[in-house]
Amino acid sequence: MSLKKQVILGLKWTSFATICLAIVAILKISILARFLEKSDFGLMALVTFVMGFMNLFSDMGLSTAILHKQKITKKNYASLYWFNIILCIVLYGVLFLVTPLVSSLYNEPELNYLIPLLGLNLIISGIGIQFKTIETKNLAFKSISLIDILAALISLFVAVWLAVNDYGVLSLVYSALIQYLISNLLFLIIGIKKHGLLLHFRLSETLPFLKIGIYQVGGQVANYFNRDLDILLIGKFFSTEILGGYSLAKQLVFRPAQIINPILVKVASPTLAKFQNQNDLLKKNYLKLINIVSSLNISVYLVIVLFAPLIVQIVYGTDFYNIVNLVRILSFYMIFRAIGNPIGSLVIATGRTDLEFKWNVMSLLIMPIFIYIGSMFGVVQVSLSLTFAMILLFVPSWKFLVNKMTGATLKEYIIAIINIKFDFIYKTKNH
Repeated sequence: MSLKKQVILGLKWTSFATICLAIVAILKISILARFLEKSDFGLMALVTFVMGFMNLFSDMGLSTAILHKQKITKKNYASLYWFNIILCIVLYGVLFLVTPLVSSLYNEPELNYLIPLLGLNLIISGIGIQFKTIETKNLAFKSISLIDILAALISLFVAVWLAVNDYGVLSLVYSALIQYLISNLLFLIIGIKKHGLLLHFRLSETLPFLKIGIYQVGGQVANYFNRDLDILLIGKFFSTEILGGYSLAKQLVFRPAQIINPILVKVASPTLAKFQNQNDLLKKNYLKLINIVSSLNISVYLVIVLFAPLIVQIVYGTDFYNIVNLVRILSFYMIFRAIGNPIGSLVIATGRTDLEFKWNVMSLLIMPIFIYIGSMFGVVQVSLSLTFAMILLFVPSWKFLVNKMTGATLKEYIIAIINIKFDFIYKTKNH
């Protein structure tokens, strides 16, 4: 099958899976919002923050390195797999040790058992993540999509059953674990059947991959704090109930980008990597990607801004009407995040994880200042601060990342974004 046909087929399956997963996620959060307390969502936000941070180290950026490198032997894959398993076990041990400190910091005793419990996903993900990456590298999006959908559906039913039976925040934790377990076990079974797994390990074989991955991890750590430091600070300075409302607003606003961007970025990452030695084609295809991403995201988020009250009422119910302003402000914040999101595909294509790392570290010196200032006044001010910071960083991010990796000028980059508001609407009207 030609690369073009593989990409088209990949887009179809990724689109189908992403839409299904989004519907399932919205149904889950919508149903659970009617059974759980806001404080339950606040606790889950704190647990998710800690787990999200630990997950950044769960493969040390090896997935990115695997997607970037075009020639990898079975022995290389085996060494990488067993390295990852050992790493995940060590990380769980670290998580177990730091849990009391986190619980004490936020004065939330429930975190003492919630964090280690959800932390089991570190070990669970270790058994399947590499095989999922190999499937992605081979553009085998059909199997990836079907597995992800099946795991999400089972997780939904488990979550609803637990919530109805008064399991509270554990409804969120257990359902997440079930989803991790099912998907990773299936990737393991399919991966061994397709590619096998050698009982072979040599640390030296992992080093070339770690050299690429370590910058990716560093960049992701900095980016993670840039993205979710608001959760950390709101959890510290405000009640878990206020954090729960803010977290639900943020989840709602993030959802469209989580639907739209993966459809394009998952396919774009291995595809752009094939143009890594042809800069003109790399630039051309990246700007096309930006154009499509911008078209869809700006259109959707403007709709959310206009109809926020209705959307909040439908998804969460009338008890959460007070998060409407947060949803509107964070929608503008997400427009800029969504436009910048495809940079990950470019990093994979060029292998310039060092640039991403340096940029995220520089951003980390700026974003916390805005978030902290906002947190001194309230959650609405936090969302305003986030949005202002993203606007401020727009041009510098183009210069440091897009321009350096593709040579695209600021004019070309802005045109790729601005055209979307007219070109996309025009195309829609004529079809």
